[in-house]
Amino acid sequence: MTKNEIANIDKMSVEEIMKAIGQDSGSDVGPSIPRLGINREPENETGNRLPIGSYFLFDTNVGENIYGKPVTFRPFIGAIQYMHFDPDKGEYVNRSVITMNWKDEAIDLQGGTRCGKVARKEIVDLPPEEQSKQRQIKCYRLIYGTVTFKGKRGNGDSHDVKDFPVLWRVTGTGFRPASSAIDETKRRKKLMFTCEFNLDSFRQKKGSNVFYVPIVKVNSDANLPVTDKDKDTLRLFQEVIQQENDEIVSLWKAAKNKRSNPTDGDSAKIIEQVEAEPAEILSN
Repeated sequence: MTKNEIANIDKMSVEEIMKAIGQDSGSDVGPSIPRLGINREPENETGNRLPIGSYFLFDTNVGENIYGKPVTFRPFIGAIQYMHFDPDKGEYVNRSVITMNWKDEAIDLQGGTRCGKVARKEIVDLPPEEQSKQRQIKCYRLIYGTVTFKGKRGNGDSHDVKDFPVLWRVTGTGFRPASSAIDETKRRKKLMFTCEFNLDSFRQKKGSNVFYVPIVKVNSDANLPVTDKDKDTLRLFQEVIQQENDEIVSLWKAAKNKRSNPTDGDSAKIIEQVEAEPAEILSN
């Protein structure tokens, strides 16, 4: 603890004091948000049959996945992120900051931008190995929101989910339906968190590959009220986004091996939109 920190200890929170005196090991990585996805697994690890094509999430209240459809989804924040999945390693090897629109520079944790993704028209001129790599780098549409549905556990027992915070992350065939839903709320001049999405899915087959595509029906006239609980939920989403962006910006700077550079200030603008107070956003 430095001298200045000791002098300001009366103004510090308990968490800040713990961190300053070494009582906080730093192992707490902050809040996380369960993901909402479409189930493609025919059974779980215990052998129970699972509903393929249903939506699912990990319910932290019961410690297991819950399955069901249709799903009522209330969107709070829409964002974009580039990610590079390496099939040989079976993991994501790079990811960009989470941005609010296409104009923001999507710097990534390896010191580049957009995880190295190039425009589609440029891919055809690349060597075959680079084209293969480009197919591994995808742009994801992220929608943070809450879900409500009548679901079932893996063993078939009923379990309802209500206003549960999730991250719905889609790419490929799911990208357009999700993006179009947000665009529709904008065309109707409605704030997305006053609207509802009804999510379902349908089966498609291409060759031997079977996959499920989300169906999104938008209720822009839901006119949902904004409560204090909703503001807390928005604050949670902002905190999660900020936490990930801070980590990536830090790694980006380390990868660029820069001690000080005037352009670092420009990079901070990338996450500027998620730093506003939730009450201010909702009041606007």
